[in-house]
Amino acid sequence: MIPGLQKTAAAMCACISLFAFQSGHAGAQTPVYQTSGSLPGGGTYIMRRDEIAATSAMELWFRAPAGGADARYPGISRLALTAIAASKPAHGTSLTELINRLGGTLNVSVYPDIAMVGVSVPSWDAPQVLRALTSAYFAPSISSDGFKTALRDCAVAAAETRFDAERILQDSLFAQLFASGPAHYPAIPGTTADFTKIPQDAVKAYAQRAFRQNNAVLSLAGDVNAPLLSNVRGQNAGAPMDAPLDSTLAAQPGSATKSAYVAGLGFAWAGPPIADPKAATALDFVADYLFDSDHGTLAQAIEKANKDAFVNGQFITLHNPGVLLLTISGINTQAIRTQVLDAIAGMQHPMDGKAFQSARTAFEYHLLSQTQTPLSRADNFGWYAAEGNAPYAPGGSSGDYLKAVESLDPAYVAQMVQRYLQHPAIVQLIESDEKGTTT
Repeated sequence: MIPGLQKTAAAMCACISLFAFQSGHAGAQTPVYQTSGSLPGGGTYIMRRDEIAATSAMELWFRAPAGGADARYPGISRLALTAIAASKPAHGTSLTELINRLGGTLNVSVYPDIAMVGVSVPSWDAPQVLRALTSAYFAPSISSDGFKTALRDCAVAAAETRFDAERILQDSLFAQLFASGPAHYPAIPGTTADFTKIPQDAVKAYAQRAFRQNNAVLSLAGDVNAPLLSNVRGQNAGAPMDAPLDSTLAAQPGSATKSAYVAGLGFAWAGPPIADPKAATALDFVADYLFDSDHGTLAQAIEKANKDAFVNGQFITLHNPGVLLLTISGINTQAIRTQVLDAIAGMQHPMDGKAFQSARTAFEYHLLSQTQTPLSRADNFGWYAAEGNAPYAPGGSSGDYLKAVESLDPAYVAQMVQRYLQHPAIVQLIESDEKGTTT
């Protein structure tokens, strides 16, 4: 799955042309089309057309390390994405101003190994917005004012992370689980100083390298169609798409204790790569069954017994390896640690057949309910393409993900738990006014 998705989620050299039906309003059968292919000038696209949608979601996904190729500047990806959106072209309006004027939404998301900028607008505005989006990022220009605006935005983001226990736990767990590579470092650093020390020239150089058209996946969903692609504006930037950016696992997952503004406890296990869909789906199932904040059996038990606790967990599908992540905000007792590890140990034994069938059916329903909007579909297609297995995206017309779900059985799920979920990284947050770190 994509981090956070649980809460959220043709004519131009087409290489795939698929057609499917899905349920529409009042039981009607609504035609949905999915195509993918190469864009003139470089890059690829995935398009999911839904004729009843009133909005168009359009996202650019890039293989781009959050801290730069050498991790010299933590947060440079977020700063670059934001500065481009805030910068006015020589004769025109910035992307941020355009989206605000049209009543749409602009979203910038950074992860250790990939970056995304996306828009959602009324469908009649899609052509001009796609022109503005691709013009801005395929030929990036950063003005002084745009850079200042981005620094202010990123300073706010950095300040917010200090109060986000879930974010702190995830970053800390990844730092313990991975010895080096993009995943070892936080995608958004926790101090304003990390952003202010990044030179504008370094941001420009990063943007030109990372956001070139050949390094992009254009993901479109909702009221979109093949003629819309004629509005892509860019240029061939030479080098083909970067290889997936894997990180090196630590020889032994570590543990850490950190002081923070709220107590918390987190666990992370290295799992299968995206190239092994059945194994990845098995851990998706485990995460949904145990950890989902709305219906997971362990999450419900913890939250029922601890009114201040908030539990969230998921399997994050990555190129290699994936990560099963569990964060518990508001409490960090030894009893909770034991409860989590006991629950994982229990999953090493095959579930009862009827209980498994019921849980698998619920998992399919949860999955489908999370992939119904244009934004969630665009997120899915872009993420899985950038991580290296586009056909596996949940909600895609290939049906590969649901086939993987249907192939699961109790013995196989238990086998994957035994194989991958033995040695977690563990991070404990201690509520304190002094925000230091001990390991």
